[in-house]
Amino acid sequence: MSSVTTLVSLDQYLNTSYEPDMDFVDGILVKRNVGTQLHGRLQAILASYFLRYRKSHRIHVFTDTRLLVNAVTGRHRIPDVMVLALPYQRGKVVKDVPAIVIEIKSPDDTFDDILDRCFDYEKLGVANILVMDPDYMRAWVFDHGDLRLLSGASLGLNVQNTTLDLSFAEIFAELDESSD
Repeated sequence: MSSVTTLVSLDQYLNTSYEPDMDFVDGILVKRNVGTQLHGRLQAILASYFLRYRKSHRIHVFTDTRLLVNAVTGRHRIPDVMVLALPYQRGKVVKDVPAIVIEIKSPDDTFDDILDRCFDYEKLGVANILVMDPDYMRAWVFDHGDLRLLSGASLGLNVQNTTLDLSFAEIFAELDESSD
């Protein structure tokens, strides 16, 4: 299958709706793999999980929202889930550095594609970068260029100088229940 490279201006990208939405990398529209039902359910579970902590941790959660990852090149990514500390700048795209970014692996995603996204988030300064696989119920943390498989039931994430415990056991149990 041959791929077509579509060059667009940053202004055109920011003022156009794509279905599904696309990343903008160095003037090129980059297709994002559309998620499966499991992908969508995990995304909804994660958003709901973080919304519980909205007031106590002064955060807000976004799904499928454009994030400016490089102001010089205009590079934008669209994380599956991102958590911002309050206050944040309101606008068409997120320009603040998220406290947490989670990419949910789709069956068509390659780890090279996921790593490229993680490197962009790391360069931006995102402190908590996670990758989750709903098909195999696995989670990884990306830190200093290293993607490490998590073996515990939860992970403490530093948000607003407090720890927010992300319980993978609870999230994957809920995903498993919703599969019935």
